[in-house]
Amino acid sequence: MPRTAAILIASPVPRGADRDRRRATAGVVLRSVLEHGPVARSTIARLTGLSPASVTDYCARFTRLGLVREAEPPRRSKGVGRPHVPLDLDDSRFVVGGMHVAVPHTTVALLDLRGRVLRQRELKHERTAPRWVLPRAAEALAAMLAEVRDARPLGVGFAAGGWVDRDCGVIVEHELLGWRDVPVREVLGAHTGLPVHVDGHARALVNGERLFGRARGGGSVLHLFVGNVVDAAFATHDEVHHGPRSQAGSIAHLPVPGGSEPCACGRTGCLQAELSERTLCRRARAAGITDGADPRHVLAAAN
Repeated sequence: MPRTAAILIASPVPRGADRDRRRATAGVVLRSVLEHGPVARSTIARLTGLSPASVTDYCARFTRLGLVREAEPPRRSKGVGRPHVPLDLDDSRFVVGGMHVAVPHTTVALLDLRGRVLRQRELKHERTAPRWVLPRAAEALAAMLAEVRDARPLGVGFAAGGWVDRDCGVIVEHELLGWRDVPVREVLGAHTGLPVHVDGHARALVNGERLFGRARGGGSVLHLFVGNVVDAAFATHDEVHHGPRSQAGSIAHLPVPGGSEPCACGRTGCLQAELSERTLCRRARAAGITDGADPRHVLAAAN
């Protein structure tokens, strides 16, 4: 038995915690390939602090699963010995589903492992009850998957505003949609047959920027989302903060000095009530700037 395997078996760490640790390590290795690929195994070991043996083991598993592939080795005009064969992400075999429920519509998409959008569809909300919105989104995703039969779906990422409990996979409260205690992960899992990851849209945006956008490779990022919903998310030391029951970044009901807008919570002058797109458009119409209900009309008038 390999020494590392013996250590794991003899470890007093509970199996659940050990499984979570291995999953986290696997994520670190895959992210290194995503950010630096094509990249040599020795470089992955240096970047992650893992032993060369551990990196080799994880990469061998990823190769068997079809998540990574060996790239062409660099050409060497001089030197001796076999060149290091770099690894790169294999983005040809798998896709992931993405869903974002906004107030006026739901966006459903298919993406590859590099975060590139392959298919996308916007579903206007005729009804906003979750029993209508979620099955409709699942049907749209199934239709997209039927168009890419050669790609295997790994799971679904779901994001929405309001109070979203990531660990439970539940939208605890979304005032504007009227959703309360909606078991999104359970419902979408039953409709799609896929693993479902649920999070708030501001945290999802931060994670997207960290993996594929301008915050890639950075340690800290702050995102402020202002739409129909107002909230925030932040990451420090390369970790997105969630807080108890995923309430970190919940700024919608912070009081604004001098605020006069009534809020759905019953108070007056909450940040979301003062800054939301709805308030912006209503004030623009009242001032005669535009007669539209779309914030893009306000921006166009301002320009």
